[in-house]
Amino acid sequence: MIYFIGNSNYKNKATLQECFDYCIKKEILGIDIETTRLYKQGLYDESEYKAGLDPYLSKVCMLQIGDIENQYVIDTRVIDISLLFPIFETDILFVGHYLKFEYIHLKHNYNVVLENIYDTMLSDQVIFNGLGKSKDNPEGLRFSLEALCDRYLGIKKQDNNLFNQDEDDETIDKSTRLGFINIGDRNFTEKEIEYGAKDIEYPLLIKSLQEQNSYFPKECLSLEFEFEKVLGDIELKGINFDKEKWINTYNEKLPIYEFRLKKLNTFIEQNYKNFCTIPDLFNTEQNCDILWSSPDQVIQFLRFLNICPKEKSKQTKKMEWTCGAKSVLKLLPRNLKELYEKDTDVDITDINTFLLNYLLWNKSKQCCTTFGEEWLKNIHPITKRVHTSYTQILNTGRISSRNPNLQNLPADESYRQCFTQSIGNKFLNCDFSSQESRVLAEVSGDKKMLDFFNNGHPIHKTDFHSFTGTNMFSLLRNDPDLIINKKDFPEERQIAKTISFKVAYGGSAYTLKDDFGTSEEEAQLFIDNFLNAFPDLKSYFKNCEENVLKTGYIIIDKTTNRRWFSPDFDKLEKINKEIWSHFPDNYRKLSKEQREKVKKEVYSKSPHVKDMWSLYFTIQSSLKRTSLNYPIQGLAGSQTKKSAVLFRKYCIENNLQNRLFLVNLIHDECSAEVNEDFAEEGLQILKSKMIEGASFFCEKVKMDAEGNINTNWSK
Repeated sequence: MIYFIGNSNYKNKATLQECFDYCIKKEILGIDIETTRLYKQGLYDESEYKAGLDPYLSKVCMLQIGDIENQYVIDTRVIDISLLFPIFETDILFVGHYLKFEYIHLKHNYNVVLENIYDTMLSDQVIFNGLGKSKDNPEGLRFSLEALCDRYLGIKKQDNNLFNQDEDDETIDKSTRLGFINIGDRNFTEKEIEYGAKDIEYPLLIKSLQEQNSYFPKECLSLEFEFEKVLGDIELKGINFDKEKWINTYNEKLPIYEFRLKKLNTFIEQNYKNFCTIPDLFNTEQNCDILWSSPDQVIQFLRFLNICPKEKSKQTKKMEWTCGAKSVLKLLPRNLKELYEKDTDVDITDINTFLLNYLLWNKSKQCCTTFGEEWLKNIHPITKRVHTSYTQILNTGRISSRNPNLQNLPADESYRQCFTQSIGNKFLNCDFSSQESRVLAEVSGDKKMLDFFNNGHPIHKTDFHSFTGTNMFSLLRNDPDLIINKKDFPEERQIAKTISFKVAYGGSAYTLKDDFGTSEEEAQLFIDNFLNAFPDLKSYFKNCEENVLKTGYIIIDKTTNRRWFSPDFDKLEKINKEIWSHFPDNYRKLSKEQREKVKKEVYSKSPHVKDMWSLYFTIQSSLKRTSLNYPIQGLAGSQTKKSAVLFRKYCIENNLQNRLFLVNLIHDECSAEVNEDFAEEGLQILKSKMIEGASFFCEKVKMDAEGNINTNWSK
C-alpha cells in the first residue's frame, strides 16, 4: 500500500506519526529521495555542479521510506520530517540503489547519517565484477536501477513509442525522475507519488534475489557498504583550493608551451617546405601548416617520415596509426626518454630530438588546456572548494575520480600545491610504503621478498629497488659481490624498478624492450634473472595463469573473496571448441609429421581456422596478464578502502569528525585536513589506521605508511 504524507490529493493519506510508528518496528526498510533545485536557474554555472544532483545546489523535495508491504511518500517541502530522525539512529538496515546519493543529501540537509546500509547497485557491481558494460565489453551488464529491474524483476523502462508497449507489462518511466528538478511548488502528481513508492519496493525485491546468487561475498559487500559512506563524506567535504596559485602556475607554463610550439614550427619551416603554407600576394612567408593538436595531421607527417607507430584501437580493435604519447615515447632511445621524464628541453638536431620536442610540447599543451584556466570551472560556486566524484568499483576493486579527475593531475608539484588546507587547519599527506611490492610478497609468498620487508636489509635498508637490482645483476653478471645502489648504479636500479612492477603486471620482453631501449632478447634476459632472483614468483605467476584459464575468474583478494569475472572466457571456450571441430579426435596422439600434414589440410580447407588460433591466443595472453595484475592492484585497493573505513570509524567514535577528516583518496595515498593544534596526533591516527587496514589483508608481510604535515597536498 502506498501512503502519501503532504498536500497532494492522493487516494491513501497518512500522518508522519503513523509512518514513524510503522517504520520504527522494522528490521529492514527501503529508502529513497527525490531532489529539486535550490536556486533559480541562471544564478551560477551548472556545467559541472548541477541542481538536483549536487547537495549544495539542491533540496530534498520527497522522502520515500517503507517496506514491500507499505511505502510512505512524504512531501518534504511542506512536512517537517524531524520526527523520523530517531529511526536512522537504530540498527534498522536501509536498502536502496546508489545510496551514496541519499547519504550525501540527507547528511547535508538534515544532518541525518545512514550508517546501516545495503546498496543494490554496489552489490551487483561486486557480484558481476568484470561483466559490466565498457568500451571493451559493449554488450556487458548495466547497473542502473532500470537495468536491475529488467534483469531481476522483468520490469522494463518505458518505451517512448506508445504503440510498442505491452499494456500488461509493468514499466519504469525514467522521465518522471527528471521532472522533480524543476518542480517548484507544484503538487506531486499521482504518477510521481507512485514512482517514488516503487523506488522503495524495487531495491527490496532485488536484494532478496541478489542474496540467492551462488556467488555472494558478504565480507566484500560489507566493506563496500562501509566505504560508500567514506566516499560520501569526502565528496561532501570537498578539498580546499587556491585559485591564484593555479592561475600563477598556468601563467608560468604558457611561455614554455609557446616556446616549444615555435620550435616545432621552425623545424618544419626550415626542413619540410611541403608541410608549409604556399606563399601568395598577401603572405610571402612559408609557415608551418601542421596543426600539432590535430592527430590526423601529426600522423600524416610521421607517416611521411616513416616513423609513425601503430597501436590497437579501443574502438575498432585493429592496429591503427597513432601519435599518442605512450606509443611515440617508445620510439626514443633511453637517454631521450629520461629527458622527457625530467621535462628537459633540447635543440632539434635530428628525428629523435624532434620527437622528444613534440612530446614535450604535447605535455605543455595539456598543462595550458586541460589544466589551464578552463579547469577553474571545477571550483564549486557555493563552497569554493573542489568536490570530485568517485567511481567506487573498477575491475580490480580500486576507485577512480572524475569531475574533476584528481588522479590524473600532472606530476608537477606546482599543481598539487594548489590544493590546500582551510584556515586554522593543516594538510596531512600519507601513503603506503612500497605497497604493491609488499602485496606481491604477500600473495606470492616469496621468501626473499618477505625477509626484506619484514626484517630489513643490512646494506639496502628499505631500498627495495636496489635490493632487487643487486639480486638481478649479480646473477646476470655472475658477480656475487656486486652491490647495486642509487648513486653508483642508477640505470641498473631503474631497470630493476621497472622490471619489478611490469613483470608483476604481465609485462613481456616485447613490451619491456622499449622501456629499456634494448633488444627483445636482452629484455628477456632481464626478466629471466628477475624471476631467478625471486624463485617463488615464477610458480605463483604460473598458478595465476592456470587458474584463470581453468575457472574464468580471478580471486582479487582471499580475505573478502572479491572476484573479477572474464567477459571473454565463454568466447575463449567457444573459439577453442570451434577450432578443434576441424581436427580429428586423435590429433594429439599423432606423430609430429602426421600433425603437420593434418594442419596443412585443415588450413587449406578452412583458412579461417588460422585466424581463429590467432584470436584465441590473443585473448588467452590478455587473460594471463590480467591474472597477474589484478590481484596486486585489487588487494592494494582493498587495503586503502579498509584503512579509510577504520579511520572514519575512529573519528566518529572519538568525536573528531570536525577536527580530522579525509579530503581525498588516490590508490595508495590518503589525504586529510586536521586542526593545526591537533596535527601531530592526527597524522599518527591516520598512519596507524592505514597500517591496521593494510595488515587486515596481509598475514605474511609487514605493512608500513609514511606521512607529513603540510599546508597543501604536496608530498
